[in-house]
Amino acid sequence: MNEYSKKIRKRLKELTALAYQRELDTELKLLHEKFNDWENGKTNCFELNEHIHKFHNGTSKEIWKKYNYTDPDMIVSSAVAFEILKRDEVPEETLDIIDRRVKLIQEINEDK
Repeated sequence: MNEYSKKIRKRLKELTALAYQRELDTELKLLHEKFNDWENGKTNCFELNEHIHKFHNGTSKEIWKKYNYTDPDMIVSSAVAFEILKRDEVPEETLDIIDRRVKLIQEINEDK
């Protein structure tokens, strides 16, 4: 991580944890829908098992890697850009540091 103050590093790590939790929660809700489909007879146990397998070996691992191998400042910038975190949740002094990166990520995403 860049040479940030101890306070900024701590806040970036806290925000990273919050973004991780939110992203994982979102994906788990999608998996939960598959359980509901199974309980309601819309799918069978084999299909549900395949969804669980794909979640565990795919989605969950990708999210884990993202949040454990990417610098917290990049994670927070991306989380703000994609509205996983709201701008008003990020302290102003931290937002000042990442704001240029947030705008760049948003511009790149708009071009897609």
